[in-house]
Amino acid sequence: MKFKEFKDWCNHRACDGSWGMGTAMFCVDIAGQVNTQPFWKRERKWQELNAEYEIENSIVIPINNKIAELENSISKDSL
Repeated sequence: MKFKEFKDWCNHRACDGSWGMGTAMFCVDIAGQVNTQPFWKRERKWQELNAEYEIENSIVIPINNKIAELENSISKDSL
């Protein structure tokens, strides 16, 4: 996942309310750390933070899976 994809993911979660306050604060902090870098160093900083905190594996994928589960259960209930 690239930083731009992460920012887009965070913006979508902020709009749909599919995350908790702790996750939101963590994502804002990560984005803030990356955005303090010059634009040509941001992707490298993002990759470092993603590797250190395993953001994609520990936050993004589990939340996406939970959203998919909820959407499936809602669609099954509406049938």
